[in-house]
Amino acid sequence: MERINLTINGKSVTAPKGSTILEAAESAGIRIPTLCFYKGLEPGASCGLCEVEAEGFQTPLRACAFKVREGMVIRTDTDALQAGRKLRLQKLLSRHPVDCDHCLRIGSSRCADLDPKFCEMCFFCDCVREGFCELQTLAHEYGVDVLPFDIVPGDQPLDATTAIVRNPNKCIDCRRCVKVCNQVQTVNNLKAANSGVVLAAGETMAESACVGCGRCVQVCPTGAIYAAEHKDELVYYAHRDGVKTAATVSAALIPELERVLRRESGSVTLPEIVGALKKIGVDTVVDTAEAEEAARAQAEQLLDEKAGQGKPVILTNSFAAKAFLEKNYPDKKDSFLFYDSALAVFGRAAGAYDKRFAFGPVGGNATECEKTRCVDIAVNARELARIMIRTGSEPHSGRTAKADTLGLPGSAGRYSRLLGEAAWKLDAEPERFEENGLRCVICHNLGQTRRALAETDRYDVIRVIA
Repeated sequence: MERINLTINGKSVTAPKGSTILEAAESAGIRIPTLCFYKGLEPGASCGLCEVEAEGFQTPLRACAFKVREGMVIRTDTDALQAGRKLRLQKLLSRHPVDCDHCLRIGSSRCADLDPKFCEMCFFCDCVREGFCELQTLAHEYGVDVLPFDIVPGDQPLDATTAIVRNPNKCIDCRRCVKVCNQVQTVNNLKAANSGVVLAAGETMAESACVGCGRCVQVCPTGAIYAAEHKDELVYYAHRDGVKTAATVSAALIPELERVLRRESGSVTLPEIVGALKKIGVDTVVDTAEAEEAARAQAEQLLDEKAGQGKPVILTNSFAAKAFLEKNYPDKKDSFLFYDSALAVFGRAAGAYDKRFAFGPVGGNATECEKTRCVDIAVNARELARIMIRTGSEPHSGRTAKADTLGLPGSAGRYSRLLGEAAWKLDAEPERFEENGLRCVICHNLGQTRRALAETDRYDVIRVIA
């Protein structure tokens, strides 16, 4: 592959032809701040924070979108660029509800004095992303202590009609959610408008085309769209005498938990999380892998009965994928092969407990919990991190516990690849293979699913991850 030679901040860098300045800088360990950019999504070049100076160009270039050229000489950290970034952040915050900067608003602190971790102990702030907000982090980095503009308060109503909540007042118009919803998931529930991001149809999320996959939540940099939280309720029941509680926790939430707790990759283990939940007061904590094994056993039976009979089957246990398929492909309902999610399996097995909690990555858990009540509270990694900080139960090697068991049946492993671990991925290719004489494909997002369903004659089984 042809490579391009350039200089960034005095450092010689080579990058593949077609790379952006941002990609070239990242490959050399040089950080350029961004807000609208999200790896894997089409760059929007709208926030302007990634602007850099390049010799021979009269105006700054937006690093997330501009492709490198041979011999470019680039600076990413000049005084003018730093001042420009600070000004952009000040403008954004002047029309953004700054409850995250309560101390600054009453004039008692400077950014340099604030400790986001300690601030988690403060109950004046009410933003769901407090401490984990990309806008807040950059404001602290650039010392946005005061706003030299009139503050424009947001007055748009909160849309809390589903487990996925929209707060238009927190939207910074980065359009990440629009791109992941329309380009990756092809749900087409959101669109960009002059007033920011709006619903493509319907007055509320409950009336919209949303299937509850939660990928918009995953990419949002602020608190503009988030999964409904139950921190106080969960801690209340975990501590309450006479209330018997059980939780299922998935190892799949660990990467996100490490990120929001600002830990190194691989530094948090499942036994540490189990120990943390026991400290909070949860009576029984089981590994979600046990329920996943029982769900696979059910899927194996369905595949033995239905697959390979001349008609392709569409296989999923994702609540969001089921909603997507039923809404968009009612003509294929005879091909649907729906089996229980790990959440539903756990909910049934723990039916004797007074309260059941599910801890997992951002995704459809919150929607499934809301719609089916298979568990009482679904918690994602960001919410768990806030609970841990507020209760002093952050994971560490000195407090571990072994997961409990519910004695669920295991799978026979007849479709180990088809039914193996498979996660939602933004830009990975579908997995195509043959297993037990079946032509299989695993679609890692709903956009891939649309494409696979347009060529069903190629497959015997289409597994859908949402």
